[in-house]
Amino acid sequence: MSNEMTGDRKPETAEPISHHSSFYPLSSIYYLLSTIFYPLSFDPYLWLTLLLSLPVIGPLLQPGYFWGAHDARHSVYFLYQFDKAVQDGVWYPRWAPDFAFGHGYPFFNIYGPLSSYLGEIFHLAGLDIVNSVKVVFGLSALLSGLTMFLFVRRLLGPAPGLIAALTYVYIPYHLFDLYVRAALAESVGFVFVPLVLWGFYVAVTRPRLTAVLWAAMAYAGLMFTSNLLALLFTPILGLYVAFMLLTNQQMAAKRGEWRILTPHVSRLTPPLSRLLASSLPPGFVLLLGLGLSAVFWLPAFLEYRYVRVDQWVGGRFAFGDDFVEFFQLFSPRWGFGASIAGPDDEAGFQIGLAATVLFILSFLIVPKLAAPQVRRSLYFFQFITLVVLFLTIPISYPVWTFLPLSTFAQFPWRLLVVVAPFISVVAGAIVVEENGQQSTVNRQLSISDSSPLLPTTYSLLPTTLLACLILLSSYPYLQAEVRDPAPTEGPVSQAALFRFQQSSDEMTGQTAWVQRIPAWSALAEQVERGGEITTKVNYTALPADDSVGVYSMTMDSVHELLWVGTQKEGQTVTFLIPYYPGWQAYIYEDLGPHDGNLDEEIGPVTRVGPLVARPSIRTTPIEGWMVVPVPQGSHFLEIRFEDTPIRVVGRWISLVSVLGVVGLFIFDRLMVTRKL
Repeated sequence: MSNEMTGDRKPETAEPISHHSSFYPLSSIYYLLSTIFYPLSFDPYLWLTLLLSLPVIGPLLQPGYFWGAHDARHSVYFLYQFDKAVQDGVWYPRWAPDFAFGHGYPFFNIYGPLSSYLGEIFHLAGLDIVNSVKVVFGLSALLSGLTMFLFVRRLLGPAPGLIAALTYVYIPYHLFDLYVRAALAESVGFVFVPLVLWGFYVAVTRPRLTAVLWAAMAYAGLMFTSNLLALLFTPILGLYVAFMLLTNQQMAAKRGEWRILTPHVSRLTPPLSRLLASSLPPGFVLLLGLGLSAVFWLPAFLEYRYVRVDQWVGGRFAFGDDFVEFFQLFSPRWGFGASIAGPDDEAGFQIGLAATVLFILSFLIVPKLAAPQVRRSLYFFQFITLVVLFLTIPISYPVWTFLPLSTFAQFPWRLLVVVAPFISVVAGAIVVEENGQQSTVNRQLSISDSSPLLPTTYSLLPTTLLACLILLSSYPYLQAEVRDPAPTEGPVSQAALFRFQQSSDEMTGQTAWVQRIPAWSALAEQVERGGEITTKVNYTALPADDSVGVYSMTMDSVHELLWVGTQKEGQTVTFLIPYYPGWQAYIYEDLGPHDGNLDEEIGPVTRVGPLVARPSIRTTPIEGWMVVPVPQGSHFLEIRFEDTPIRVVGRWISLVSVLGVVGLFIFDRLMVTRKL
């Protein structure tokens, strides 16, 4: 990571660090600790951030799992299905074979896969599914504080970074996401939001190639993690970038600066050329971030119309009834129930005592900041916090009628995930020192290559005390309802997955070809009785006169190979799988048994010959199941879920983007080496 991204650069001017004699022993201890930890980390505040963040994972250290949390079972079974595809050799899963009672659903084609990839790493390392999910939850909580610390340290200094990080870690909505909702993807998304803000801030204020590349990877990480969070956050990010560009333009005009960063725009008027040139780095970050994540978002966006969305936007998921009453933003009530219409929710939607108090105090501190860019950024964060909070309360309903995101947001309280990072950054400003000079002083005290950072003693004790108070203010909410799984939830297995789907009416999504959503299936019944799913051929749809013979040879999560024979024309084979773009059918020649090769148990060993046809797939009118015509004679029939042209394009865009990032990193390092 470049110096501009990390904030690790040599001080331009060295100022002596003043100490109060009464605290000198404490300063000496801190100096000793800084010296010890210097090889590991430049900043002792970073270690304090990690140390005080540890209690957030306390509930995860208990034996067992919080099975009753809203999406706790979803997170487990998402990983269960992801692992099943990976074990079948699919490096980028898109199809969940056991969703919808075994009929299957293209879940991972429209759901960010990064949290599942992380869980799969720990599962392949030896942990079971449940503990792998718990580890990802824990890492997301700790790393979110670390990324917030790094961003705010760059913006305001290490002491504000500590306060912002702990506010971010312990803000009630974050704990709500972890232990009440158990929303794994959104919890991991907390890690990337500060990195994205940091990256775009640097791209606008002091763009450097390496910083821009890291920023693009951070945005791609957010897109890969939670497309809903990325969708909610990106418009605000765009406003933030536009605000910084316009205010920087005004500042440059006042100073009489007419820098042209890009010679190709020199023919334009000077103000417009500066604005255009300044827009190039953040624009490049956005385009490169989208390029890196195109393998996911391009198919998710363009093939979204091929799934039924009425299950997500109707009934209890319909927008309009789940606003947060104004008093709930400040109520200490906490619970593990679901959101309901009206003010009697059993879950808490508060901002949090610490975040509220610090946010109010920030209006006294922010105007005193010396650095104009930092001050204006914090003004924007204060403003957007108030705007988004307004959108969560019922009085904002008329505004939502003009917002295109209402269908996707579903519940206005979800916007609290956007409030969390902005209010946390602003909270860090209240420990700015030297009458608002923190942004300058901390860069002079910031980590250099020659000496570790030594915090000033007059800021150490109050900052540490405030950090502990932030932790204590949310400590009562650090709890999870850990219990054994009910028979309809676990232990984790295919049968338990089907029972959970039936009991909760969850994970039963359907493609656009399905007219009737099933409440159970013959496949699920077969597993429930102790059997296995060895084929998804609908044998009940075969002719009653046995004129079509079918034998399933191999099957996994994305393919099945059959031997099929018939002496009649116009015959078909029906699969208990709803159609979705990507499913293909292939007819191969049957070469018959090997000469002289006779298996004592199964008889002659058949051989799959060359491809002879690619029949078009039809669908049943109600269930949307795939119907494949078969030719007369003895053949092999294979159905396989493959990449569509859109997915292929997305994959190549991502591959080219990855190669571009690697190449640009190498180029940047070579240029730095040449200068040295």
